[in-house]
Amino acid sequence: MINDTPIVRREIDRMEVSKGSGLRYGSNGTMSTDLHTASSLSSQESARSHPDLLNEFHCLSLDLTTDVNSDDSEDSMLLPPRSSESSYSDMSEVDGYYDRLTWHHRQRCSKGAWSFVKNSILTLSNFKLVSSFVIWFTTYMIMGVFGGSVAYMHFERSDMTIPDPLPDFGYDVIPYWCPSIPHFRHHGNVQSVVLFILYAIIISGIVVRWEPRYHPKSGFVEWGGDGRLILQHLFHLNSLVFITRTSTVGLTGLPQPNPRCVDQQHLPATFGNALMFVMGRGFPPHACGDLIYSGHVGCTLICMAVLHRHGFLKRKSAAVLVWVVAVIGIYFTISCRSHYSVDVVLAFYFGYFLPEWYYNRSDGRVKGLISKWIRRLEVRPNDFMRLNRVDCQFKQADYQEYPSAIIKQPAERRTNDLSELETYSLLQQ
Repeated sequence: MINDTPIVRREIDRMEVSKGSGLRYGSNGTMSTDLHTASSLSSQESARSHPDLLNEFHCLSLDLTTDVNSDDSEDSMLLPPRSSESSYSDMSEVDGYYDRLTWHHRQRCSKGAWSFVKNSILTLSNFKLVSSFVIWFTTYMIMGVFGGSVAYMHFERSDMTIPDPLPDFGYDVIPYWCPSIPHFRHHGNVQSVVLFILYAIIISGIVVRWEPRYHPKSGFVEWGGDGRLILQHLFHLNSLVFITRTSTVGLTGLPQPNPRCVDQQHLPATFGNALMFVMGRGFPPHACGDLIYSGHVGCTLICMAVLHRHGFLKRKSAAVLVWVVAVIGIYFTISCRSHYSVDVVLAFYFGYFLPEWYYNRSDGRVKGLISKWIRRLEVRPNDFMRLNRVDCQFKQADYQEYPSAIIKQPAERRTNDLSELETYSLLQQ
C-alpha cells in the first residue's frame, strides 16, 4: 500500500483525472523529467523527508503536470513556457520514451536468429575481444616473420654432426636430457607440453567464468563475468612477449645449441627457407637459432602471472602444484638445450616486468594515453549489469501505462527489479 500523504494523493488524483480525460502528461504533451519545475522540486523534498516513499512510489521526481493551458491550472501559472520540441526525456505515448523502450525490449526479447546474432554476438564486449585477438595474431605474425625467420638465417651453418654451442654455466650444471612426449609430433618436448597445460588451465577458467552471476537485488555482478577480461590479459601480455622477442631475437645470431637442429645447419640460409621452416609447418612456429630470449619461459611466466592475477591459485596446494609444473618446463628448456641460460634469465626479467608494466596501466595507477587505451579496450565485469538484461516478462502494456503500472506493481518486485526510469529517479536524488 502507498503511504497516505498529501503529495502522493495529489499525484494519484492527477493521474486518474488525466487518464479519464484522455489528456497526456507534461506541458507539451509529454511526461517530462525536468527537475527544475515546481512540482518536481516539491516531490524531491517530500521524498527526502519521507524516505519510505521512495520504495513505494518511484516516480515522485517526475513532472506530472497536465496539458491544461487555462488560467485555473496552478501548474500553468508556476511553470515557464516550454518548447514544443521533444527532449531526451520525452515520454509521450507517440514516438516517445514508452514506444522506444517497448521497441527496444521487444527487440531484445525476440527469439529470431538475427536477434540472437545482434544481442549475443554483435556486441561491444565481443568487438573488444576480437580486437585483442587481432592484436595478438598480428604480433605473433610479426615475431614469426621478422624474429624467428631472421634468427634462423643468422645462426651459423656448419658441416658438423653435433652442435657447437657457446660456453654456458647452465650446460655445465644441467646434463642434456630431452625426453620426447608421444602424440605431439614436432612439439613433443617437455617445455612445450607444460606450456599447453598452463594454457588449458587458463582456458578452462575462462569458460567457467565467461557468464556473470548477478546479485538478485543490486543487479551488479556477484561472481564471474571476467572470462573475456582474462582472455584479453592473456592476449595482451603474450603480445608484449612477442614484440619484445622480435626486437632481440633477430639482432644477434648465436651458434645454436639444440641437437635437434643439426640437420638445419646444412641447409642454405635463405629467407624463403626460413619462412617455410618457421611459419610453414603449423602452429606454434618451429624455430632453430631464435635464442634471446626464451619464448617458452616468457610465456610460462606470463601464464603464471595471469593465474595469480585472477585468483586461480588462491589455495596453496594449487599454487605449489602449478608452480612445480612451471619449474619443470623451465628446467627442460635448458636440459633440452633449446636455449642458453642467459635466455632463461632474461625471460625471468621480462616475465616479471611486462605484467607489472601492463597491470599498472590496466588498473589506472599509471596515467597516460596507453593507460586510457588499455582501459577502454578491456571488458570489465561491471560492464555486465542486470539493468542491461531485459526482463522479457515485463509486458508492453506496462510501459504504455507506466504511471499506473508502477502503482500496481508489488513493492517486492519494484525493489528487486529496478527499471531504467526508477534508476534515473534514484540517481537524481
